[in-house]
Amino acid sequence: MGVMTRIFRLFKADLHGVMDQVEDKALLLKQCVREMEGSLQQKRQRLDGLNRTTRQMDVEREARERERQKVAADLELAVRKEKDDIARALIRRRLILETDGDRLVRRRQQLDAEQARLGEVIRQQEEQLERLKVKCAAYWQQKESCAVDDVAGTWDEAADHSYPSEEEVELELLRCKESAAQGGVAQGGVK
Repeated sequence: MGVMTRIFRLFKADLHGVMDQVEDKALLLKQCVREMEGSLQQKRQRLDGLNRTTRQMDVEREARERERQKVAADLELAVRKEKDDIARALIRRRLILETDGDRLVRRRQQLDAEQARLGEVIRQQEEQLERLKVKCAAYWQQKESCAVDDVAGTWDEAADHSYPSEEEVELELLRCKESAAQGGVAQGGVK
C-alpha cells in the first residue's frame, strides 16, 4: 500500500509540475484581478440594495409615526367623549403601531451594522485590489523588460560577431600590405 501511495504522489506531483509549466502567469494574474473586481462589484451592489432598503424603511417608519400620531389624537378625542369601545380599538391600534415601530428601529440598527461591516469589507478589498494591480503592473513591466533585454542581448551578441575588433582590422591591413608588396591585393585575405 505504501508503494501505491508513493506512486500516486509522484504522479500527482509530476502533474502539478506540468500544469505549472503550462499555466501562463500573466493570464492567471489577469483572471485573479477580474475575479476580485467581480466580487467587489457584487458587494457594492449588495451595499446599494441595503441603502435602498434602509431608505424604504425610513419612509415606512415615518408613515407609521404619522399614523401613530393620528391614532393618539383620535384616542384623546374618544376618551374625552367617553367612547370606550372606540378608545379600546384605538389603544390596540396604537400598541400594534408601537410594536411595529420598535421592530423597524431594531431592523434599521441591524441594517446600519451590516452596511458598516460591508462598507469596511469593500474598503479593504478595494485596497487589496489596488495593491494587486500595482504588483501586476510591476510584474508585467518586468516581464516586458526581460523580453526586451533578451532581444537586446541577442542583438548585442550578433553585433559583437558582425564587427571585427581593432586588432583584427590591423592584422588584415598588414596582410593586405604584404600581399600588395608581393604582387597584388587578394580579395578577402591572403592570395
